[in-house]
Amino acid sequence: MDSVPAATPAAPAPVLRQALRGSLEPRWVRWGLPLAATAAVALALSPGLRPRPPTVRPLPVAVVTAEPVSSFLTTRAFTGEVVAGRSSSLGFELPGTLEQVLVEEGDRVASGQPLARLDRRRLQAQRQQVAAQRRVAVAGVEEVRQQLILAELQRERRQQLLAQGAIAREELDQQIQSSAVLRSRLLQAESQVDDVSARLRQIDVDLARSVLVAPFAGTVSRRLLDEGVVVSGGQALITLVEAAPQEVRVGLPPAVASGLRLGDRHPVQVGDRRLQASISALLPELDAASRTVTVVLRLPVNDLPVGSTARLSLQQREQGEGFWLPTTALVAAEGGLWSVYVLEAPAGSGGVRALGSSGNSNGGGSSGTPAQGQQVARRLVTVAHSDGERSLVRGTLRPGERVIATGTQRVVPGVWVKEAN
Repeated sequence: MDSVPAATPAAPAPVLRQALRGSLEPRWVRWGLPLAATAAVALALSPGLRPRPPTVRPLPVAVVTAEPVSSFLTTRAFTGEVVAGRSSSLGFELPGTLEQVLVEEGDRVASGQPLARLDRRRLQAQRQQVAAQRRVAVAGVEEVRQQLILAELQRERRQQLLAQGAIAREELDQQIQSSAVLRSRLLQAESQVDDVSARLRQIDVDLARSVLVAPFAGTVSRRLLDEGVVVSGGQALITLVEAAPQEVRVGLPPAVASGLRLGDRHPVQVGDRRLQASISALLPELDAASRTVTVVLRLPVNDLPVGSTARLSLQQREQGEGFWLPTTALVAAEGGLWSVYVLEAPAGSGGVRALGSSGNSNGGGSSGTPAQGQQVARRLVTVAHSDGERSLVRGTLRPGERVIATGTQRVVPGVWVKEAN
């Protein structure tokens, strides 16, 4: 009878599961982790295999050289007004009815050109009457003159007859008296002619005054009345502005006006037009309200609106040391001061980062000096004078230093930069 083999004892369950997992795991899983650890150690111990830090590139900036000055020119602007050389409100000297206005506002007129007329019918009638009286007076003078000529002839004859003894002395005396009376009447008649002639000339003057003419060449700026209005003597009818070169009147402090001379030329800004005006007068009296000296400047044009605002620019030289820099180079600093950024040679390498580069405290930052670059340093300054685009500064800035002119918002002290081409 066959014998039955003895039963094998069962393996514990945890040991069985571990044996099965070891037989089923791939080989790369079992050996990959030790190899990765070994590679990491080798990489750390080999300097040639370390990753390179990011390259630091200096920022290009525009720079100017700080050059010292001992004096400088300042420009001050003073406000004035454009005025016409002559501006007149014209009217008739005589009262009367306005018959005709010959111009409109904006018309250009020549000197002596008629502008308006009054009704002249009454004056013309008076002139005809006085002219007739003059003709009568002239005829009377001629009549007396002829009588005097006859009397003089008779006197001469009586003198001859008296010499011959043909007449008495009394007849000659009577003839002499008659000639004297005629001579007196002639003087009276001539005086009447002169009086009537004077009245006639007065009427002619009034007729001329009844026509308003331009006293100078210019432009009609205002027309105040129309036809049919009864005007009084001196009442304004038309405003005429002279067409000659215009002027600018500016009030200046006495100290500033004392440095000006007649004929000097200075720039004047009127709107968007910049003109060269020459000084034509310095009025001797101070303005009672502003306590300024009025300076009159002659403009080379005559087409500006009268009353426009004008700005006179005057330059003065002042003593003071400093550096002229573009205003864009100024950076606000603490305590109400200003600062500028300059380029200086690096103090050493390592620990310097470019604006925008990144790093960490474990050695990830830049440690090399950028080639052909310089570091930014700050200089504290104060502004002594500014004319808008440039400023005169004083402070810790040294002559010859290269100052960053624009783009100061892109840099901070310690940043690597280079001069832009």
